[in-house]
Amino acid sequence: MSLRLRNADDQRITGAFEVHTSQTAAMMIPNSELVPGTYNAEARIGQGEAVEWEFTVSDNQIPEPGLGGPILVIGSDSVVFDDFYAEILRAEGLTSFTTTEAANLTRDILFSHQVAILAEPVLDNALMPIIEDWLERGGNLIAVRPSGELAALSGLMPASSTLDDAYLRIDTSAPPGQGLVGETIQFHGTADIVSTTPDIRTIATLFSDATSSAIAPALTIRPIGTAGGEIAAFTFDLARSVVLLGQGNLEWAGQERDGLDPIRPNDLFFGGTGDNAEPDFVDLNKVAIPQADEQMRMLSNLITHMMRDTAPLPRFWYFPKGAKALLVMAADDHGTRDRTNQSFDRMLVLGPENCDVANWECARATSWMERSSGMSDRQAAGYVDQGFDIGGHASTHCHDWSGYTLTRAFFEDLLDFRLVFPSVPPQQGSRFHCIVWSDYASQPHIERGWGIRYDMNYYYWPKDWIDGRAGFMTGSGLPMRFSDEQGRLIDVYQQETHLVDEVFSSSFEAVEALIDRALGPEAYCGAFGTHYDFHNPFDVQLMDLATDRGVPLVSAQQMLDWTDGRNGSNFGDVRWEESTLSFAVRTDPRTGRMLEGMLPLQFSGETLQEIRREGEAIAFRSETIKGIGYGFFDAVTGAYTATYLQR
Repeated sequence: MSLRLRNADDQRITGAFEVHTSQTAAMMIPNSELVPGTYNAEARIGQGEAVEWEFTVSDNQIPEPGLGGPILVIGSDSVVFDDFYAEILRAEGLTSFTTTEAANLTRDILFSHQVAILAEPVLDNALMPIIEDWLERGGNLIAVRPSGELAALSGLMPASSTLDDAYLRIDTSAPPGQGLVGETIQFHGTADIVSTTPDIRTIATLFSDATSSAIAPALTIRPIGTAGGEIAAFTFDLARSVVLLGQGNLEWAGQERDGLDPIRPNDLFFGGTGDNAEPDFVDLNKVAIPQADEQMRMLSNLITHMMRDTAPLPRFWYFPKGAKALLVMAADDHGTRDRTNQSFDRMLVLGPENCDVANWECARATSWMERSSGMSDRQAAGYVDQGFDIGGHASTHCHDWSGYTLTRAFFEDLLDFRLVFPSVPPQQGSRFHCIVWSDYASQPHIERGWGIRYDMNYYYWPKDWIDGRAGFMTGSGLPMRFSDEQGRLIDVYQQETHLVDEVFSSSFEAVEALIDRALGPEAYCGAFGTHYDFHNPFDVQLMDLATDRGVPLVSAQQMLDWTDGRNGSNFGDVRWEESTLSFAVRTDPRTGRMLEGMLPLQFSGETLQEIRREGEAIAFRSETIKGIGYGFFDAVTGAYTATYLQR
């Protein structure tokens, strides 16, 4: 078999070429990444007739410009992880935003928004008068590590020194810190040690370690003018901190640190062994706290607080139907002969009779199987028709990979799986065998090329390191996209596998405590990834726990569809006039009727009294989340009004 590939300019594309062992497919890995455009391919087997076709490579752009709304994210080429501020807003349900670059910022763009996040630490001097005028007229600016004139406007003195990879503590005595975690939590990256002018308030303070205050602010806020304008300043890069908390130490990429071959994601967090050991990148004494999520909630609380006299800010809840915890059930079936069938069959009787899979009323799961897992193609198709998720379990046989060998593993194993299970749709989730992770971000890049967009390789392990402490290795319970070393978002979601059978089956009380903290007053909410391979009863233990606590059991595919749908929904046409908020909700069909909107219960001395959709009054429930009271309502597409009145 031969393959010829040319671009739109008729230039030949060269690369490595390999035929699958089945002789039914071939793979070509170009020597350089294909740029967006149209390509012509010609394949020939032996002396047979050539087959030609065209295909298009899209730019695969994540919707960075945003869906529009009151929030503006101002990025910068000088800030590596600036794109991640948009990802944080999406995760926090604040999907009504627009993005621009600092170099493209104009007066008209700025004045069309009520709050802006500025990742650029130094602005062009010509923009400073525009910023100041906007603030004087009631605008709200969140500046990240500001310096020069921007720092002076924020009330910060020039930095005297810096602090790397340390801790911060939030002031929980008043908004916007009220309701957030009150003990110290880690941040990663560099923070500026600054002093402040007397007219600012410190919302969070830097700590040099878990107990020693650096006597310097991590987050401040300062009033500007008389129209309600404010400027808040982070002295560290929040987006960088969230990325590194979630994906681990960039400097440790490609290193075997825990002494257990091969290199895995936990090596990006493991301090090492022997005389050269360093502190773990995740403080396991803090692992019960979703440290990245609490920092993101500090930002979302801050935005809501800064808009307290502008307009009530609507947002979406994290999970369907108000859920605070759910289990992403995912098995790695290594040819166990009928154990996936048995586990699926047990789930079929857990839900209510005639339960609705699309409405998440039924227990469902994923199984990544080998071709010898004991299931026929007909059986697999039957389970898929009932809402289960089935795919192949790719492998390099527990060896560290290169870009080529990883690509080859997906090529061989996913095609092998499809040859045995032709009736099963292409998978969109994956957990690699032995969770091999040989560098920082190649795996999600390569997965995306195979149609995989939900990655569960970040696996909380090994048992001796964890020592019974259930929690958040990545600091998060929320699926969020990966970022590469240059700060570019990859359209693949990272779902931590928080609950690993070989770690927690024998200490299940730690799992129960983790779920109780999600459901309880701490509100450490999360989609908790699981792993089981049927060598113990962990899947049954999880099912029993979910039944007892009322926690949904869902597949990786369900979580991918939900997350895409939630991120693709937004609030538009938000207007505040005479105690009435009017807005439109546009929901992505993948959320079904499970998406919940949230409106602050209190605004400018008034209380939420009524919500109407298309003129009809709808019910809402009241709940305090992270110190802020919200009215929760079913968010379906339509035009809404919310009325606030004096009590």
